[in-house]
Amino acid sequence: MKNYKKIQVVSLNSAVTGGPEALHHLVHELNSLGIRAEIIYFPFDQDCTVPDQYTDFCKQPGRLEDCIGNLVVFPEILPIEALKIKNADAAIWWLSVDNFLVSKKINSLIDKMHFYQKALRGQRPWGGLNALKNLTHYSQSRYSSEFLQTAGIKFVEVFEPINNRFLTNNSDHLNARTKRNEILYNPIKRFDITSSLIKSFPDIIFTPLKGFTRDELSKKLATSKAYIDFGHHPGRDRLPREASILGCCIVTGQLGAAKNTVDISIPSQYKLDHTSPSFFQEFKILISDIFENTQKHIDLFQDYRSHIISEPIVFKQTLTKLFQKS
Repeated sequence: MKNYKKIQVVSLNSAVTGGPEALHHLVHELNSLGIRAEIIYFPFDQDCTVPDQYTDFCKQPGRLEDCIGNLVVFPEILPIEALKIKNADAAIWWLSVDNFLVSKKINSLIDKMHFYQKALRGQRPWGGLNALKNLTHYSQSRYSSEFLQTAGIKFVEVFEPINNRFLTNNSDHLNARTKRNEILYNPIKRFDITSSLIKSFPDIIFTPLKGFTRDELSKKLATSKAYIDFGHHPGRDRLPREASILGCCIVTGQLGAAKNTVDISIPSQYKLDHTSPSFFQEFKILISDIFENTQKHIDLFQDYRSHIISEPIVFKQTLTKLFQKS
């Protein structure tokens, strides 16, 4: 444990996705524990305001203070900025391995080219992970933990919970009678696979989660029977957890964080190999059973939901151990 005068957490200006939400949530939890923390925005020379979606977590952003006694926490997409810190301690919170690698996990040669392009622009270190070994590292997923461990980098696991609004009064959404035969999907995650499923099963309703407000998204998750994601999971994604809490049955592939049993700890029968010759047949059998025996499947996700519900307590315990003065 190390005591800091202030912990500054860096987020991209105006970004509103799962990663920035985790960063703002971190600031909120630190302050709730009496640990002085604030959000700051990159680029550092711009005037910024907290996005409306995160004003429950933070009210006013600060300015970078690179001084002794402070800790500055960067997301993995800003490693060069972390290396520029001279006086404060600098840390990287690994919210996504793939965003650091600039990787789509489809073509390794193209992935390497993308990384080198970022390096040429001064956005990634030429030395890769070796250039970051002297920084402090926090891991947001078992997937990123394994990535750092393989590189010989020391880290501490800091797993953030989903937004508390999903964790209250959710029992009504676990009743099959409130659900309709509909599959939800993230249109930016391996749409090549999803589009093939849509074409193969025209009798099934597939709905992309795009253009919804937060309240509209919650309602859609609460009234649909399944959420699928056959893309590469870069960490402990927010959407599968939110969907499960609201009673969706989760069906994923086996890529990235979905491969292990910690980050997406659903029963193995719901993790399909999209490269298998029998993938489409297995998908049809599973989805048909989810539609016909919905309550049985909802109940099989109870352990996963219980784990998600416990995450706020674990998060507070972790931050207390790391930063709170004795």
